[in-house]
Amino acid sequence: MNRSWRKSLTSLSFFLLGVFLLALAGCGGGKQTLPSESTQTQSKQVELTFWNNWTQPIPEHQILLKRVESFQNEYPDIKIKMDTIPHDQYKIKIKTQAAGKQLPDMFQVWPGAELEPLVKGGVVAPIDDLVNEWKDKLIPADQLADYAIDGKQYAIPGVVVYTHLIYYDKDILSSVGYEEFPKTYEELKDLIRKLRERGITPIALGNKAKWVLQSCYASMIGDRMTGSDFLPKVLSGEKTFTDPDFIRSLEIIKELTDLKAFNEDMNSIDNIQQRDYFYQGKAAMFIEGTWVFGDVMEKAGDRKIGLAVFPTIEGGKGDPRSIPGVTGDGIAINSNLTPEKKEAAYTFLKYFYHEDLYKELLAGGVLVPAQVNPPEDAADLFKNELMPLVSNSKISPVYDAVLPAQLTDIINNGLQAITVGGTTPQGLAEEMQNALGKLNK
Repeated sequence: MNRSWRKSLTSLSFFLLGVFLLALAGCGGGKQTLPSESTQTQSKQVELTFWNNWTQPIPEHQILLKRVESFQNEYPDIKIKMDTIPHDQYKIKIKTQAAGKQLPDMFQVWPGAELEPLVKGGVVAPIDDLVNEWKDKLIPADQLADYAIDGKQYAIPGVVVYTHLIYYDKDILSSVGYEEFPKTYEELKDLIRKLRERGITPIALGNKAKWVLQSCYASMIGDRMTGSDFLPKVLSGEKTFTDPDFIRSLEIIKELTDLKAFNEDMNSIDNIQQRDYFYQGKAAMFIEGTWVFGDVMEKAGDRKIGLAVFPTIEGGKGDPRSIPGVTGDGIAINSNLTPEKKEAAYTFLKYFYHEDLYKELLAGGVLVPAQVNPPEDAADLFKNELMPLVSNSKISPVYDAVLPAQLTDIINNGLQAITVGGTTPQGLAEEMQNALGKLNK
């Protein structure tokens, strides 16, 4: 994990807190300096191919797609030929196409370990001559750092993504004696047992694609046990994956499985279906990121929804305020564009990452890295649950944003294997350490 990435994540918590306090205090503030709009029109139509994973029926994706449509109406001489590809297929396709240098003109990227191979492979172009459109005007420099590698900027962040939130039904928890979410892991296990006794699935889980247990669970539980400095120390050789604290975090996944915390078909349904279980009242809670917050507001109906994070674990070294997070929805441009296409791509980026986009995202319950205040009519769940929770948090690393791709594949497969008895926590830890040793040779 590079230092700028971690510095960005650490400072983001303070930035969000500032925004929240300003909003509560009713501070209006002057009009923000906006990225300038290109006033030039193309002499002939330029076509830009663009890939993203905005396929889900959630406010975030709908708002982003609407922004592309708005650009198309504003700039008819720049044709955006867009392919939207489901998340799991998208990540595979990007890696495959990057290897053959057959990427589109523009494509969605994630920071850290996802972006670094693309930069090293020379398939993305830096946008340093464009970044001043946003830097310390609409977006603080620290929030841009997620998409900076070796001092060069490769994308602009669109959203702030926390990969772990526990969405729970307050009435269901109250029915088994819990008026607030458990403060400790032991209390959480007690809650799970009581829900099971009532015939209620405690946690809806859809791990068909394997990343959910890693990104939304292990990144959080691992940090609770090891602390946020563990991953960089492992990657630098100061620690190992066979550290007892890391193994303990994997054991907790097994314990939850053994307690029957999850639905039996957890490995054959996806994260969309896990939410459906919750919406249908078949489960008391589910664990996913902030990207589904708008979907919850839209589909939970009149149910009383609470938000929490994984409770403290006895013997854990992590800060109980930590939540794994990173910025998202960055758009990179191909390093092999013609001058005409590069100019058109720049025009698109300047239009897309505008104050208007960030305001619409906030209104939809999506956290953003820009200096804009939450709307006055924001939903109570956003103002009273989400903002206080993340504003008081510290941001910790997301495993698949830090680990090399090979190790991400191993932990994804290994966590699923733990739930079906295909491997043990000790076995997975040893496999990860052996793989890291081979990578470092």
